[in-house]
Amino acid sequence: MLTSLDFLKVGQQFPPTTEKHRLDKYHKNKLIFENQHERVYEESFKRISRVIGNFQDIVSYVVVANFQKLMSVKIADFMFGEEPIISCGDDDSKEQIAIDAIKENSELMNTCYSLAIDLSRYGDGVLNIYKDDEGKGIIDITQPSFYFKVVDPQNIKKVKYHILAHKYKVEKEYNSFTRKQNYEEFLYVEIHTKGYIDKYTYKLKGDSIYKVEDKELGIPTGLDDFAIIPVHNLLTSDRIYGIDDYSDVDSIISEIEVRLSQISKILDKHAEPSMQGPSSALEYDTSTRSYKLKVGNYFSRDSTEDPAVEYITWNAQLEANFKQVEKLINILAVISEMGSAIFDFDNKLGTAASGTALKRMLISPLAKTKRVRNNVDIALKKAIKLCSQLGGENIVDLSKEKINIFWQDGLPNDDLEEANIMNIRTGGKATISQYSAIKRLDNLTDEDAQSELDAIQAEESVSNPMNNLNAFNDLDNQNSDDEGEENEE
Repeated sequence: MLTSLDFLKVGQQFPPTTEKHRLDKYHKNKLIFENQHERVYEESFKRISRVIGNFQDIVSYVVVANFQKLMSVKIADFMFGEEPIISCGDDDSKEQIAIDAIKENSELMNTCYSLAIDLSRYGDGVLNIYKDDEGKGIIDITQPSFYFKVVDPQNIKKVKYHILAHKYKVEKEYNSFTRKQNYEEFLYVEIHTKGYIDKYTYKLKGDSIYKVEDKELGIPTGLDDFAIIPVHNLLTSDRIYGIDDYSDVDSIISEIEVRLSQISKILDKHAEPSMQGPSSALEYDTSTRSYKLKVGNYFSRDSTEDPAVEYITWNAQLEANFKQVEKLINILAVISEMGSAIFDFDNKLGTAASGTALKRMLISPLAKTKRVRNNVDIALKKAIKLCSQLGGENIVDLSKEKINIFWQDGLPNDDLEEANIMNIRTGGKATISQYSAIKRLDNLTDEDAQSELDAIQAEESVSNPMNNLNAFNDLDNQNSDDEGEENEE
């Protein structure tokens, strides 16, 4: 835990020791997300070598079951698969125009999708508010590994500084004697306070801060608050950073991968069939100096005691392995809070036709998504308000206006089920016009929808003569009314 800026003094180690565990976790989870499981689970797999001596010859990482990536992507899909509606006032109000401009300038939905993935795999996400070269307010995302939080030791929920820091290298002259490219390593630091940023560039020697190369102090941000907005996944009273989704399931998934890899190796080993028979079935090959089976020839058997030339059949006893994998996946569904519907490999749940049934099967992952979404909702509203203070085209001060975010569940709508519900609630009355139905279902323009409706009405007139009679009576009544008005005149 960082409670002061002393870790940025000359002579101090960077990154500080208190942050190393968190940064190592970020790095490990990044490798997992990017399918490099053989690097992450290498130590975990060594436990099998105590049972199987030639472990490395028998088991390899031929199967990567990246359940963690699936979890992260699904959480992001539930949150932003259907774009949430962000509103502030009427559609043509200055406030709504400002929000639409912020969304477009920042590519806000793509930014938020990446934020949701970071919250799942790292437990933390970081939003950064700044003004771009064109003077437009931008809501961006920053790597959590660049982020350091300095808190009040008496109240860790009270943040004193938000810090962004990362190392980078600069090439020096090529050393022709050692034939190696030399580098100088630097540390770039931004110290954020409310309304201001201090920027430092340090030179590093090894992992230690050697000296200050450059600094800019008191740079105004144009905001009345921090330009950095951290977002956390699961956070408790005694934690500064959030809890990721991967740590709880690492051991389960590594065991699944071990079992699947073992099964694959066994099946590969016995994929090529073997044969047995008498030595007379072999012939010597002088070119290779080895004996080969004379396949396709006839081998006589003078008695039943003579061995036959035949394939050796192999009966694999893998049922216990498959049962264990199934049990592990069931445990994974519970511990990860993703439910069995997410890990439905046999498509047992794919026959569910009702949208209500699908939502019931996804109660656990939807509840988990809602927990994360509550944190994102607060941070996103704050980010939009701060971004509106930076000026730029169509951007006004929204600090006194209420921003509403209407979230979707990311699941497909069951139109038939919704229509039945509406039919029951309205007593069988129409809830949509024929014109709107044609336009929505066929994705037509206003002109095409009206043309289609006119064609339908024309066909009805031809097929039902009573419609023509009714139209004639209406015309006759209209003419009678016109004549009556002329006589009165």
